[in-house]
Amino acid sequence: MKNGQELLPTTFLDNETILSYRKQSQTLSYKEDLWSWYVLRRISIYITILFIKMRIKPNTVSWMSAFFMIISGLSLMIATPLSIVFAALFYNIGYLFDCVDGEVARITKQTSSKGYYIDIIIQAAALPVFLSMVLTVLRQAGMLEVNLLEMTLIYVTIVAIIMALLVPIAYQLTKLTMSQSTTQDPVNSIRDGSLFFDIVAVLLGLPGFYVTAVFIVLIEQVTGAEFLLYYISFFLAMLVIKTGLRVMITSRSFDKG
Repeated sequence: MKNGQELLPTTFLDNETILSYRKQSQTLSYKEDLWSWYVLRRISIYITILFIKMRIKPNTVSWMSAFFMIISGLSLMIATPLSIVFAALFYNIGYLFDCVDGEVARITKQTSSKGYYIDIIIQAAALPVFLSMVLTVLRQAGMLEVNLLEMTLIYVTIVAIIMALLVPIAYQLTKLTMSQSTTQDPVNSIRDGSLFFDIVAVLLGLPGFYVTAVFIVLIEQVTGAEFLLYYISFFLAMLVIKTGLRVMITSRSFDKG
């Protein structure tokens, strides 16, 4: 997506006050994907204004974002039609709050190194969701026989392990970034300015996964066929390929430097 200070994610409901808040907090960044820009950012400013009036701090919103993203993974593992819908809802609430925390921080001028640190935690909160897909496939295929309590304990343990490894790394990255200028990820550089790669990024990311999963659940309810297990397996295979390409592209960028 192209950078552009003049672009704002407006809606027909916006008045002058809303537009003023958007200008303060929603200028387009290379980090923005199609889902957040065309869907979540249209909504987030209203939540942002509400949270500012409630005097909720940006870091509090950030922790709320991480919580909902992690809960979405647990809902996904339950793998009932209703739980899949809730998983998609929880993920999007988490992603929405990830938009809101930065907006609140910019409008109230409460940006901080701690906020950057928590933002890294939020990005990593998607990891348990990806791992929950693997557990969902194993459970649905009859290769992992666990009840709901056991499954919850497994998931909580996974989250704890990830956080134990991530927290010190996030702290070190925060200190390093605060003392140096940031550099754009080489993969984001490829995506930047290309509508095709923007669409691919959404479809192969969690926004596209949850939209497709809900759609498949609806089809299953109508037809009685079972497609969800195959879709999750396909998505995980694409994730492996995408990760391999990302490692290769990122590693080569050091040689060019």
